[in-house]
Amino acid sequence: MAGRDAGDRAKASAKPKTRARILDAARELFNARGPGNVTTAEIAAAVGINEGNLYYHFQRKEQLLEALFREFAQALHAAATAYVASDDGPARYRAYLTGWFQAMWEWRFFYRDGAMVFRLAPELKPRLKQVSDEGQGLTRRAIEEMQKAGLLAIPADRLDLLVSNAWIVSTYWIDYLRSRRGIGEVTRAHVDWGARQVMSLFLPYLTQRGRAEAELGAAREAG
Repeated sequence: MAGRDAGDRAKASAKPKTRARILDAARELFNARGPGNVTTAEIAAAVGINEGNLYYHFQRKEQLLEALFREFAQALHAAATAYVASDDGPARYRAYLTGWFQAMWEWRFFYRDGAMVFRLAPELKPRLKQVSDEGQGLTRRAIEEMQKAGLLAIPADRLDLLVSNAWIVSTYWIDYLRSRRGIGEVTRAHVDWGARQVMSLFLPYLTQRGRAEAELGAAREAG
């Protein structure tokens, strides 16, 4: 009996690990080729399991996408709030933007292949709105904190515009590259380009201290 109990516990502890491996493999394949071009058989092969084992955890690709979206939403929230717990002074706000775009890179298929994602998992549409609303709220909070830190000086009537424009650019920069420049394969260099576009929105509102911090950050990145 004791041996069987130990075996049951081992199986139970193995299930989350297999599930996590499935999600990691699916994310990598979806990022590389898009969710519409990846089969569950390919995901199972990447994990080193058979399809029956995969179906034990996810019976449909829709369920995979829903689980991945939950992780994606958590990653965005973590990136957008990490600066709150940081004690790195003004530099923590640079980490806010770089962390946000790092999350976008790691989950880029949600931005690049949004139409396909919603065809496969239509229940994600209202959840995307919730994540977007929360993201804009977190963006406003970060900007307000930058103002308190003396890095930005934004007129009250411009704050809503800046929040909206920062969200628009950070959300749709991949669509711009695809439609205006014919870029089909997004690289890390393109992600850095997108981050610079968002940063440019803040330049007119940088204080002297904010400009000094921006120049210091640029020098560190170049070095």
